[in-house]
Amino acid sequence: MLYERLAQAYEEIESTSGSLEKTKLFSELLNESNPEEIGYIIALTIGRLHPDWMELPELGIAEKVAIQVVSSAGSVSESSVIEVLRFTGDIGLTAESLLKGRGQMSLFPEEVSVIDVFNTLDDVSNASGSGSSREKISKLVGLIANTTPIEAKFILRTITGTLRLGLGSMGILDALSLAFLGNRESRSDIEKAFNVCSDLSQVAVILASEGIEAIRSIKAVVGTPIRMMAAKKLSNSTEILEKAGGTALVEYKYDGERVQVHKNGDKVTLFSRRQEVITYQYPDVVEYVQNFVKADICILEGECIAVDPETGRIRPFQELMRRRRKTGIEAMQEEVPVIVRFFDILHLDGRDVSNEPMLKRRELLESVIETSEKIAPTIGEVTNDPDRLDEIFAASLETGHEGVIAKAVHNESTYQAGSRSWLWIKLKASYKEGLTDSVDLVVVGAMYGRGKRTGVYGTILASAYDPVNDTFPTVCKIGTGFTDEALNEFKERLEGFQLEKMNPKVQSDVKADVWFEPIVVIEVLGDEITVSPVHHAGRGVIEDGGLAIRFPRFTGRWRDDKDPTQATTVSDLVDLFNNQTIRSQDT
Repeated sequence: MLYERLAQAYEEIESTSGSLEKTKLFSELLNESNPEEIGYIIALTIGRLHPDWMELPELGIAEKVAIQVVSSAGSVSESSVIEVLRFTGDIGLTAESLLKGRGQMSLFPEEVSVIDVFNTLDDVSNASGSGSSREKISKLVGLIANTTPIEAKFILRTITGTLRLGLGSMGILDALSLAFLGNRESRSDIEKAFNVCSDLSQVAVILASEGIEAIRSIKAVVGTPIRMMAAKKLSNSTEILEKAGGTALVEYKYDGERVQVHKNGDKVTLFSRRQEVITYQYPDVVEYVQNFVKADICILEGECIAVDPETGRIRPFQELMRRRRKTGIEAMQEEVPVIVRFFDILHLDGRDVSNEPMLKRRELLESVIETSEKIAPTIGEVTNDPDRLDEIFAASLETGHEGVIAKAVHNESTYQAGSRSWLWIKLKASYKEGLTDSVDLVVVGAMYGRGKRTGVYGTILASAYDPVNDTFPTVCKIGTGFTDEALNEFKERLEGFQLEKMNPKVQSDVKADVWFEPIVVIEVLGDEITVSPVHHAGRGVIEDGGLAIRFPRFTGRWRDDKDPTQATTVSDLVDLFNNQTIRSQDT
């Protein structure tokens, strides 16, 4: 397939408003592709050449470098590129505009295929060392020399991470089902395969070349991360047990970093919630697993928890985040020691056990861990009594933990990779304080402070994530909950992500003084969720507008363990809003 055809499809998808129509257009494009190239098409469309867990270099071309590429490719000055960019706010449109008037750049132009573009971008991402910047620019200019302006537009958007099609991973899964099965009936099977192998390109290739039965046979593999299961949130013990089916395993909720541990003999690999390899951060945890996990081959999930080296008491999550570094690991290991508490097992000695009920998995988990002070299963108890659940919750808080997670134990209580399910329900201290919920939001903008906040950001604009359209619709402005230290930290953390204009993936009617790449995730509390004529989250689902969080405040917790696509979703907010409405009607 020629890249020009892919660019034309991108143009159509971008100009189409409805998500169903976008999906249909992309499915038609996939129908034209052959199995050998479909993985490349998917990778370019999601803007990731390789999954994070493969630890291969990615693009991440800065706008400054992109400006140099357009300047060289169009034989215009960088100042001219910057001037057009200020008007368009889009490096892709800028490239398209400036390159329309150029002469033929290549003496012997060649038609560029999708695979050609992928391979060139892969070469660019792998360039390193002295002179690598010049090499990257040279390769990109050479590629663009053989393209049309519309192709150049989407290549520039791809390398800067601003493709802005409004087509996220969930929409691509729908398109794959339509393209190769003719309907959406088996779409859930495709999503399950993606959740297990964590590689959308691989799933697409297998579906296109081998069909749906091959997709259904995809199983967990030790060494490849499984997309983690998440929990819903409620504030009432009786309601929690009802949702769980009457009886639940109630476990302490630890204030740590969730980790998925893959053990194959002596080789131990740790994956974060973001599916990044974090083995280097926790050499102590690797040693614990090697010494105290009796299974030869397994996949476990648990929490790494920081402890005070003097008292052994649990330290907060932000202290643990000091372990997120690539140098000085040994010193930090002494300063912030950790323990591990495991709560699930997904694979055991060559057998996928994720489809076993919760209590069976718990039994298997306990059988493979030699409990010690450093490593153990989570504290947990099975109960069908709301009063006992509240007692466990209180005991959890008294011992310095966050709360509890209640897990269904019936025959259908399997591990549902990649989903947020009522099989797991969180109850935290914040939910008991009369507050609606805590949510994880993406910082997309800010307003300058006044008075004593002069020189820092006084108000933060935050968004939820819409996985269907791959966008970040706003949900609140946060102006409270900031200590002086937090205000300074916001400035330090966000400066590297500052933009001249709103990111095209952000949906906002609120005008910010400063816009940011949607990268940084924070935890926010609020009194309730209300209908808003200003904010975009939930528009089209909720009557009379979108959803807003009333009286939002920053908890002080930076969710460095989450990428922006793992923030609270629009559908999560809609669920919270609907549940809140039901509770108010019952009172």
